[in-house]
Amino acid sequence: MPPIKSISTEQAILEAAEKLFLDKGYAKTSTTEIARLAGCNQALVHYYYRSKDNLFRVIFENKVKMFVSSLLQISEDGIPFEEKLKRRISSHFDMLKANKKLPILLFNEVSTNAELAQKLIENVVHLPLSIVAQIQLELDDEFEQGRLCKTDAKSLLYAIFSMNVMAFMSAPILKLVVHATDEQFDRLLEKRKAENITFILKSLKP
Repeated sequence: MPPIKSISTEQAILEAAEKLFLDKGYAKTSTTEIARLAGCNQALVHYYYRSKDNLFRVIFENKVKMFVSSLLQISEDGIPFEEKLKRRISSHFDMLKANKKLPILLFNEVSTNAELAQKLIENVVHLPLSIVAQIQLELDDEFEQGRLCKTDAKSLLYAIFSMNVMAFMSAPILKLVVHATDEQFDRLLEKRKAENITFILKSLKP
């Protein structure tokens, strides 16, 4: 496997670790392999990131921050709530689509390494709080205007996350069952995204 070329050794290590974690899982990835793929020695991996645990944490936090950032940007747009919600659902789905192996990796780590999973959650749990508060304000306003039923923002986000994530958790099996090419399966995913948006919007109607 050729080394990953990047603008800096630090970034190359991060990219190599992410690729290996997604391909092999946390437990089966070593800092020796990360260094080899990054094109550096193992000492530099420890110099920049101290440990494999810390590398995993940085990658996970970067993904969460990327998603939260996209939602915050949508929150600031002067558009109707329904259009904002469509964009939020789509943004989450597209983030998962760009990181298809991420839900499976996180599920496996939560199942097999509860201590690591707990640390990850504790480090990022504060990030989505502003999103939850903002969406709750918007939901309450829509309810007062008679456009939506009374809805809890946390329940809404849970519905979005679970529906979108399931599309990718089940993807490896479904792809085998339907014998779909990558292009065909991509169209199936886009159809699923549209159906998720429609279902969630209908569930909020009074």
